[in-house]
Amino acid sequence: MSSFGVGIDFGTTNSAVAVADGAGARLLPLPGPAGALGNTWRTILYFESGDGVNEVEVSAGGRAIERYAQTEGQGRLVQSIKSHLASELFSATHVLGRRYRIEDLVATFLRQLRAAVPVDLGRRAVVGRPVRYWGARDKADEDRALDRMRTALGLAGFEEIVFEYEPVAAANRYAARLGGDELVLIADFGGGTSDFSLMRIGADKVPLVIGTSGVAVAGDSFDARIIDRVVAPALGQGTHYAAEFDRRMPVPPWLFTNLRRWHHLSFLRAKDTTALLQKILRGATAPAKIQKLISVVEDELGLPLHQSVEATKRALSTAEQSPFLFDQQEVGISSSVLRTELDVWIAEEVAAIDAAVDEVLVTAGVQATAVDRVFTTGGSSLVPAVQRILARRFGADRLVGGEELTSVAWGLAISAARL
Repeated sequence: MSSFGVGIDFGTTNSAVAVADGAGARLLPLPGPAGALGNTWRTILYFESGDGVNEVEVSAGGRAIERYAQTEGQGRLVQSIKSHLASELFSATHVLGRRYRIEDLVATFLRQLRAAVPVDLGRRAVVGRPVRYWGARDKADEDRALDRMRTALGLAGFEEIVFEYEPVAAANRYAARLGGDELVLIADFGGGTSDFSLMRIGADKVPLVIGTSGVAVAGDSFDARIIDRVVAPALGQGTHYAAEFDRRMPVPPWLFTNLRRWHHLSFLRAKDTTALLQKILRGATAPAKIQKLISVVEDELGLPLHQSVEATKRALSTAEQSPFLFDQQEVGISSSVLRTELDVWIAEEVAAIDAAVDEVLVTAGVQATAVDRVFTTGGSSLVPAVQRILARRFGADRLVGGEELTSVAWGLAISAARL
């Protein structure tokens, strides 16, 4: 049994682990590609055929990215598992001839995470959860997500599990900086959800939660808008093809909907969809673009494609303009994106985030002027449009941030040490 508290941040895009004892909390190093150490892992699995008959080898995190590159995507990449946890419609998938429940996929990732860190994590852990799971419509969906996570954690060797809201964990990280009490809004912008918790916190105190809210809009939603406006048109969106009896038909929009979230791209590898793409190619008015779309699907270029999208989004957090560049195998896409364009594209998502901020204040019965600080965490907290809505409500001088990808894991470990 471990003699320290264990905090696990299982994220849609990135995951992290931290431990804490009487001396404080520390993030555990995780191996990345080429053996480089970091504090986060991509939440992905890569399946490939082994040497034996029906043998399947699985890698996770940094190793999964490395094997994906080394095998040129010949295996199967499974991504954004967390976004399916609440879904009643998705319970299992087949990978290389084997059936995996969603609990099995999460457990496989967690077992590899456990094996990768340099200490024995034991059987107890405090695990983060969003205020609202992505896609959850009601309490039944939320309960389904938690039950699946609890089962997966059990399969990964954790017997005593406590779930804690991710923004509450982030509050622990901010509280470590304080000398006195503050009323703080914790704004946690993940890959799939944006969560808000209004709390009274102070150094060496358990945060007192006054109100919470959440919305299924975050970094993945922003990425999807760049896909819509920059990537999809380069792959044939809006073009036509000749169908039966020389009818001119639009290329089906749903093909490009599956590009919007990188974990949906594998759905286009189904036999009937592959046949449809070949039919479209034969009669396409823009065959070069359709061929690029086919290459993205067949060569499983979803990961590098979305990495290019994320690179552009990150660059626009500090620059007024950024190039979009993607050059993999037979697919080349280049463009230029203005920050003002991105602001227009994500206006609907930013409005939903603004409404969630309003909700937490209204339900708590607190005016924005009474909030001492807004602590932002998560990569999308750096998006200027997000920063502007918070600054407009609370004032730019009250916004603080830092350790965007690791503060939740750190705070979960602190909670575990208290328990």
